[in-house]
Amino acid sequence: MMTDILEVTKQPEASAITERITEKGHESPHLATSAQVQHNLEHQHLWTSIIGDIIPGRSDDSNTLKKEPRQSPQEPIPLLSGYPPHRVYTHPDEQLYMLENEIRDEDLKPERIFVVPTTQGQPWTLRHMGAVFDRLPEFEQKAKEHDRSVGPTSMQPEAANLNPEKAEKLAQYYDKKEKTRLTKEWGAQRFLLAMVDKGMGGDGTVAYYVVHEGEVKPRQN
Repeated sequence: MMTDILEVTKQPEASAITERITEKGHESPHLATSAQVQHNLEHQHLWTSIIGDIIPGRSDDSNTLKKEPRQSPQEPIPLLSGYPPHRVYTHPDEQLYMLENEIRDEDLKPERIFVVPTTQGQPWTLRHMGAVFDRLPEFEQKAKEHDRSVGPTSMQPEAANLNPEKAEKLAQYYDKKEKTRLTKEWGAQRFLLAMVDKGMGGDGTVAYYVVHEGEVKPRQN
C-alpha cells in the first residue's frame, strides 16, 4: 500500500523587529518605522531611556501654505529621543575647548539625543526639518520632566570620584555650554535623521545623519 506524503513548507520565523511591530499593533507606517528605529537604537547601538512622541500633521488647506510658510507638513512626524553610550557629535569649537581644558568625552554627562525616523525614498523637505526644529524645545522639556521622574541616569559620572581640578574644569565647561545655547557659539539645535532601507531588496539597514539648524562654519586655525 502506497502512502501519500504531504510535505509542508515551514514558514520562516519572524524577526525580532517584525514581532515587535506586530505585538505593538503599529498600523501606521510612520509608527512601524519608528518602532524599527527604536529597536535598532536599543539593541544595536545600546541606547537607553528611549521615549517617543509625534509631531502631528496638519489638515490639507492649500490657502494656508502662502500665509504660513513654516507650518507643519501634512503627514505626522515621529520623534524618538534617548541616551547613546557615547557622544554622537561635538561641534568643532566645543571640541577645541575640551582639548584645551583636557576634558574627555567620558568625563561628561550623557546627552539626550533626538532622532527622526524615516525611510529611504520618503519625501523629506526643508519644511519637515523646520517643523522638527520648531517643536524641539517643547519635546526637550518633556524629556527633562521624564528624566526627573525616573531619576538620574546611571551613566552619569560620579562627581565624588573627580579630583578638584577636573571638577572645576567641568563646572566651567557646563557654564560655558549653557551660555553657548543662547549665543549658538557651539552650534544651534540638531537631531539625527534615521533612514531605514526598506526599498526593493533593502535589508532594513538604518543609517543616521546629523541634521543641523543653520550652518556649521569650519573652525579657523
